[in-house]
Amino acid sequence: MATDEWKHCADWLVRCNILPDEHRATQPNASAFDLAQALRDGVLICHLLNNLSPGSVDLKDFSQRPQLSQFLCFKNIRTFLQTCQTHFGLSSNDLFDPLDLFEVKDFRKVLNTLSKLSKTPIARRKCSGFPPEQTTPHRPSRRYNDDDEDIYGNLPDLALRHDLDDNEEIYDHVYQEDDDEIYEDLCRRRPRRESSVSELPPPVTKRDFCIKELHDTEKNYVEALRMIQTHFIKPLRDVIPAADRDIIFAHIEKLLEIHKKFQLELQEACVMGNKKIGEVFVKYKKSLLLYGNYCSDMPKAQEKLEDVLKRSENIRTQIEACEKKANEGKFKLRDLLHVPMQRVLKYHLLLRELIKQSGKTAEDKDSLQQGLEAMMDLSLYVNEVKRDNETLQLINEIQASIGDLQMPANTTLKDYGRLQKDGELKVKNHTDNKVRIRYIFLFDKVMLMCKARGESYSFKEAIILAVYKVHDQQPANRETQRRGDKWTSSFIMAKKDGSNAFTFYAKTEDMRAKWIDAIKLALENASPPQGINYVMHTFEQPTECSVCHKLLRGVFFQGYKCTDPGSDIAVHKECIGKPPNAGSRVPPIPARVIGRSPTHIQHRQVRALCNYNGNPNPGAGRPALRFEKDDVIKLLNNDAQWWKGLLNGDEGWFPSQLVQEENPRIRRKPSYLDVKIKPRNENGTPSIVSPPRPHSPANNVPYVNVDNDGMSSQLNVYKWFVGPMDRETANRRLGNMPNGTFLIRVSENPGRRGELSLSIRYDNQVRHIRVEKNAEGLFYLADTKFFSSLPELVEFYQDNSLADSFPGVDTTLKFPFKSQAGGGASARILGYAEAVYDYAATATSQLSLCRGDRVAIVSKTGSDKGWWKGEHCVSGKNGYFPLAYVRELDDD
Repeated sequence: MATDEWKHCADWLVRCNILPDEHRATQPNASAFDLAQALRDGVLICHLLNNLSPGSVDLKDFSQRPQLSQFLCFKNIRTFLQTCQTHFGLSSNDLFDPLDLFEVKDFRKVLNTLSKLSKTPIARRKCSGFPPEQTTPHRPSRRYNDDDEDIYGNLPDLALRHDLDDNEEIYDHVYQEDDDEIYEDLCRRRPRRESSVSELPPPVTKRDFCIKELHDTEKNYVEALRMIQTHFIKPLRDVIPAADRDIIFAHIEKLLEIHKKFQLELQEACVMGNKKIGEVFVKYKKSLLLYGNYCSDMPKAQEKLEDVLKRSENIRTQIEACEKKANEGKFKLRDLLHVPMQRVLKYHLLLRELIKQSGKTAEDKDSLQQGLEAMMDLSLYVNEVKRDNETLQLINEIQASIGDLQMPANTTLKDYGRLQKDGELKVKNHTDNKVRIRYIFLFDKVMLMCKARGESYSFKEAIILAVYKVHDQQPANRETQRRGDKWTSSFIMAKKDGSNAFTFYAKTEDMRAKWIDAIKLALENASPPQGINYVMHTFEQPTECSVCHKLLRGVFFQGYKCTDPGSDIAVHKECIGKPPNAGSRVPPIPARVIGRSPTHIQHRQVRALCNYNGNPNPGAGRPALRFEKDDVIKLLNNDAQWWKGLLNGDEGWFPSQLVQEENPRIRRKPSYLDVKIKPRNENGTPSIVSPPRPHSPANNVPYVNVDNDGMSSQLNVYKWFVGPMDRETANRRLGNMPNGTFLIRVSENPGRRGELSLSIRYDNQVRHIRVEKNAEGLFYLADTKFFSSLPELVEFYQDNSLADSFPGVDTTLKFPFKSQAGGGASARILGYAEAVYDYAATATSQLSLCRGDRVAIVSKTGSDKGWWKGEHCVSGKNGYFPLAYVRELDDD
């Protein structure tokens, strides 16, 4: 059966240490799509080849973090397919097409390729293949029944409706670099040849142990740098040409000089206490910026080392002799060159633990905190240098793949900013009204429209974003959707002078919204609305922000430069418009896409989600529009990160995330109708008002709107709506969730099929409550409060206890089910963090933060890279944020 095929494959990937045992594709209720989702970006299958045959895929030949770029995903998949042929001996007939996996067009063919791979002699040395050897004669051609086809037939549609998974935890499970082992051996463990007594007294408290680890690992790291100098740089001085040697060992001797001084001062602070530990880190932050250069030059050093090893047998022999003398051949020179990068990214972790174990009353708490902030800033800077170098490599590959792209003189694609999004759209040029399929590359300043030609692209047209505006289109009508046309969700890019326009068609509403978000973010990056006199700028040297004094991050377009005559102000995006030295002030909050064209702006209103008293301040001399929760504001401008509105005759600006749109086409009913509030007769006595009549089938009113076209898909955007689900499944899915986790489902139980139910875990049990709907179309749980929509019902009970209507269930609706049980690895909330600095997102995968904002942490896997993943507690958006900009809240 087809079910056995993909399950056998998942089992094989677990045995190959590619999928963790607990991955959702291995669970009893898993589907074939769960496995397809884990493989679609090509990362795991490239790691698979290296697990089966180490070194068969060069790590630089595939992207280990595709970050939702189709270009990189296809590169990964093609690298896998090519290696299957050249290294594992598969024939071209055994291989699937890249679209078969990325769009899951033919997952059976993908499984067939993986099965063929698992049966190769190289793979069999790792573990047995799949499917298991048959005990009965194999029949080469077998017919698949209808059930088999159903398993795979809906996968392309599911792929359209679901983003690629963020498999960060799985990647860390499978990507077992030797770097950590090398660092542990050289820095954490004391070299055996040294038997001298530690300069520190024996540790007693947990703080003592932290200080000892900080001191000892730094001393060992200096010895590791000295070992590279003594056993490699000096002996190879007359072996490797000077130009090559300078590239391979770039910055090593300078780092050694810095760390010898740093280690002595750190030792003095740890042993004598004459200096505070935190002060040493603050003092050396500027010197340690050299790690940015080291990180940038690392790829060139590795490539040059590989080149000289291949070019000269004598050099290879000499280097191997140095490796044997230095560490008995345990680690290669290539591996040793990674140790400095490992070390610099450990400082903030060591200091964080020291602060934790020192307690809140420690005398040097403030000093340690300053040292931690300095090292977190340094860590984020170094990580962003590394990421920018990967981005520049990606941009170069894109430019090389567009063979007929003619760039202006002295210009490359990197001069147009970072890649924000890429993928296929249908495009209609309004000059000829022809619709064509185009592959789009969206950068901060330009959109390239190309025609895909296999692995390369042909350039067709470019849009300079600064002279265009993006306009939403109405969703596709039902008739178009029924015809099965997948390119139904459109938006328009119109030239500001009205001379031309393009209509873009996406396959789903979700894809359309993501393209609009990316375009608006690109426009905000290139032309920040909070400061028209600021431009994106590449700073040649490490530069601190003039406002918050944190480092500008990365190697190109790190921040913004003020264009005012005589000004040397350089700032982060979030610091634009603030006066210098105002780093504690709160940044602008990014705009949210509302979903209607600015041409309708004069008819739109928004409702306040909470009070706003002018903090954060709009900046740039703009007045704040103060309001209270539920105030209705007339929207005057929404083309920027801050919106302008009119309330009670006052005009002003406010953060877009603090409001939600009032639907201009539908007269909204109150969020609930309280039938306990009785109208009075003429004599002043309360009149008797019957509650609205419960719905009965005879009323000929649909019980729930989810049966209507489009309504189910509208509810799917909510993290509490799961669609059809029976009671037993709800019990199982909520059984191990935190108390307060809830979902709303379409019942599949006999007698209530198609009706709505609320399921919530309370007091370690799962409770089920009917969601009723009366003849007037109002939703209710008990006949005391009525709501005009399902989201309004949920919103009310998120703030008010269910005990008012159900005394045995004294809880609010706390955690939407999908926020607790999302994505590939568990998306359970690990804790909460509060923003202590401002951060403005520069990519759609990131979260923007205001100081004081709270974020639910769902993953700390990226800690070593300076990022956590979380969900904004107000906007509900998921994304990455720099951990240097938040403080984790205590459990209480």
